[in-house]
Amino acid sequence: MNVPTRRIACLLTVCVLAGPRFGSGQQSQPWRIAGGWIAVGPNAPFRTRLGTRHHDVYMLGFRAERALMRRGAMELHHTVDVLPLAASTVTPIRYDEGPCAGPTPQNTAQTGCSRWVPHWGTIYGFGLVPAGLEARYTAHRALQIVAGTTLGALYFTRPMPDPRAARLNFSVAADFGIRVAPGGVHAIDLRYRFQHISNGGTAFNPGMNAHMLRIGVGVW
Repeated sequence: MNVPTRRIACLLTVCVLAGPRFGSGQQSQPWRIAGGWIAVGPNAPFRTRLGTRHHDVYMLGFRAERALMRRGAMELHHTVDVLPLAASTVTPIRYDEGPCAGPTPQNTAQTGCSRWVPHWGTIYGFGLVPAGLEARYTAHRALQIVAGTTLGALYFTRPMPDPRAARLNFSVAADFGIRVAPGGVHAIDLRYRFQHISNGGTAFNPGMNAHMLRIGVGVW
């Protein structure tokens, strides 16, 4: 996790903790189940020992929320996401070290008198994202413009995204999009999501970013 990302994470945490003060004079709102979502990040680039490679990133989430402020058409919410599934395809799960005799095969990296031969696979994980802040502007009685950011953690079945990295990673994300409620009760979300995953320097830390499409359903 680089310095700008750490600053954003700290600011987000402070905003969430101070949230009730934004709506001072208003009664504290209860938590509610807000719905679920899925995010897909195809062909996302990430760094490996062989250079830049591409993989697909998938996430499934369920959200709870409580209102921090409601003033006119503007709303501010504290969100918590439970992520029962996160997946990264075509990710190196191990490297075998082979001799340098003969020509270097494709998709291997030669270092000194040895070369790395990768073994690729899909890595799965799960996570909890307790610090989320989302602003909503009601442009129409059935349409909201939304923007939010979240901070949490992901735990993977293998070190991610390199065998020398860590299983436990930070998750920092931001999204922007719209919520539509055709019937006035249930909402459909369509958003762009930027996802950053990093172990914060606790191990070898190439980090990874993904540009994702997020689709969700929930209550208005």
